[in-house]
Amino acid sequence: METKDLSLFEQMGGTYTEKDGFLYPNLSMEQESEQITVGKYGLLWISYMKETYPDRYRHHIRMGQLYSKAAEVNEEAYQMLDTITNQYLMKHKLVNPASTMEMWKLREQAKQTAEEEVYETVIYRFY
Repeated sequence: METKDLSLFEQMGGTYTEKDGFLYPNLSMEQESEQITVGKYGLLWISYMKETYPDRYRHHIRMGQLYSKAAEVNEEAYQMLDTITNQYLMKHKLVNPASTMEMWKLREQAKQTAEEEVYETVIYRFY
């Protein structure tokens, strides 16, 4: 079959199923969501997009890329979280290295600082 004879959907790799003389496109969002784990930050990004940019959210769904984008956001967020947390811990040293509470407080501060940055630069960003 020539490219001219194919519909735009078929040119993009889509397929149809014929039923009672009508062609129905084979569309499935469940397959995509089952294969991809979006994680905490991916879910936060999906929620943010749905509430703030509903048109863009629907576009990602129509194109079948919502969950893959969410997985990318999640991966980028965790990488950034690790980097910022490590930088914070290198910068702020413990006064008493034997103190468990002091270590816990420092790690919590590092995590909160990193999460604030991740939310601003990764989660609440238009894709």
